Amino acid sequence: TPFHLLLLYFPFSLLSDPLLARAIYTLILEWALFALVVLSLRLTDWTVPRWFAPLFFLFCVANFYTYQSILDASPILMLAFFFVCILFTLQNGQDEVAGALISFSLYYWEVGLPFLLFIAWYAYKTHRTRIFAGFGMFSFITIMASIPIFPDWFIPYLRAGMNNLRADFGYSIFSAFTELLPSFGNWLAWVVIVILIIALGSEWNAAIQRDDPRRFYWTACLSLAAAPLLGFRTQRENLAVLIIPLALIFAIIHDRWRAGNLLIVLFLLIWLLVPWVLVLYGIPAYGEIVNQLIFLLPPLFTVVGLYWIRWWAIRPPRIWADAVVR
Repeated sequence: TPFHLLLLYFPFSLLSDPLLARAIYTLILEWALFALVVLSLRLTDWTVPRWFAPLFFLFCVANFYTYQSILDASPILMLAFFFVCILFTLQNGQDEVAGALISFSLYYWEVGLPFLLFIAWYAYKTHRTRIFAGFGMFSFITIMASIPIFPDWFIPYLRAGMNNLRADFGYSIFSAFTELLPSFGNWLAWVVIVILIIALGSEWNAAIQRDDPRRFYWTACLSLAAAPLLGFRTQRENLAVLIIPLALIFAIIHDRWRAGNLLIVLFLLIWLLVPWVLVLYGIPAYGEIVNQLIFLLPPLFTVVGLYWIRWWAIRPPRIWADAVVR
């Protein structure tokens, strides 16, 4: 994490009891999770059924990846909250606020790099310069505040970043495919990465050329969902950020299919139960292969789900066409 962003954590160092500091920080992460769920549903512009909101919140709290992130006190929930706030403020024309939130989101590159690059590219191509103004102003303030405390922090930060890239930790599409398919897993991983990069480039270009809010939102969700599959090493708790695209997938399923409610419940149960079953029963029996599956399945499921609902997500509803589909 860049040192100027670590200033946000400094108030916790004033507490003499580390357990108390961790408890307060974890409570803040739980608040961030609650706000993440609410704003993710608001972003979909969907009239949420009364039964779905508590069910979705229960799913977001009880699924393995969110549980792991809270157990480890990982800042991923705060980062996901920043991401959904960026989308929400952009949707409401608050570009300076979005830029400020981007300045607070410049860590955990393995999670947010494609998403932040897309936002920056979109802002540049659509001439929304106030996003850059908000980003520059708040970055300048935090960096200037960090210099008197640690003037030379940038070089150690770069060194730590390079060491992090070389370190053999966590999970990636290479480790997953190599473990599952030892003969040609590495080659297959490169094929998937190239396909995803081409798909992202095509979708980014389409989102900018048409400048349609619906397409922009769907493309931002795709950028978040594709990040774990682009070869970056990451941790399983970082997949909690997929709450944002999942809300969009469930909203479209509910609105476009007669059996939408049944499909939503089925998908929620699969997403909730499969990782826990694999953790509790699969890992003791099969070890590392199951660990890799727990990492690989959610982003694959989310990317496939986004492309499944793509046609309906990026186009305004047409009553007669919807009637034919339904």
